[in-house]
Amino acid sequence: MLQSPEIPLGERWAVLVEVWVEFEKKEGFKERGFLPAKERPECVSEWIRRGRPPAWTPAITAVSKLETAFRTWWVSLQPKWRVSAKGAIITTDLESGDDWDHLRKPGLNGLLSVLVGLFYWGRTPKRSAKQRAAWATSLEDCIFVLCHLVE
Repeated sequence: MLQSPEIPLGERWAVLVEVWVEFEKKEGFKERGFLPAKERPECVSEWIRRGRPPAWTPAITAVSKLETAFRTWWVSLQPKWRVSAKGAIITTDLESGDDWDHLRKPGLNGLLSVLVGLFYWGRTPKRSAKQRAAWATSLEDCIFVLCHLVE
């Protein structure tokens, strides 16, 4: 599903999937808790309720709603030290020793759900340039986090 040739999402998407696989290998492909469902985009919740079928495609009618839901959820998943007082993710001046264990969630109930949310958002047709840029920013941040989890 995440590497579907029918739905090309670009080179950076391929990097995200590669780093995620490396993360899962490092963690032994074992479940380690789960990500909170609060704020999770509805399409991800529906995918989970349906048993995580790889061929299922959600009917996304409002890209902006999915974008907002994904970004709100992603911020809510971050360690407190990574979120500013204004609720934005801090991406600079991070110490390599910062604790990333809050996001160390391999397995079906972990970061796979984040990739699925990004996948559905990224494959949504008729996105504006601004929406594509927002998706790319979220994609890069997910790569950033996974790279820290793999270190």
